[in-house]
Amino acid sequence: MFNETRVGTATVVEFIRPDGSVEPMNVDFQYRSDDPHAVTMRFQARDQESTWLVGRELLADGLLSPTGLGDVRLRPGDGDVLVLELLTEDSHAVFHLSAAELQRFLDSTYAAVPAGREAIDFDLLMKDLLG
Repeated sequence: MFNETRVGTATVVEFIRPDGSVEPMNVDFQYRSDDPHAVTMRFQARDQESTWLVGRELLADGLLSPTGLGDVRLRPGDGDVLVLELLTEDSHAVFHLSAAELQRFLDSTYAAVPAGREAIDFDLLMKDLLG
């Protein structure tokens, strides 16, 4: 098995409905040192759950300027607000989240695995996957 460090936080974001109304939504951010480039975001609302795997670098870059060209886009909004957009073939969801909270979470991930030190032991990964 991997010697891994896990970092996580739970927060509430604002889901911006197409009509402009706002609905609070729980989201869990999870980071594992054995998958050092990725952050798992699990959104929970009522009886529904959606999980997204997002690049840690995309989240860090989105704190400062618009980033993301594909399914995940992040940009600074007004004040402490970040605007997160998640796109699929049939939907487009917009969320507002706290830049300060995301920065604290990312700081904890960089304490576990500093930027530029994201290495994956592929031999160990294959051994773990195969048996």
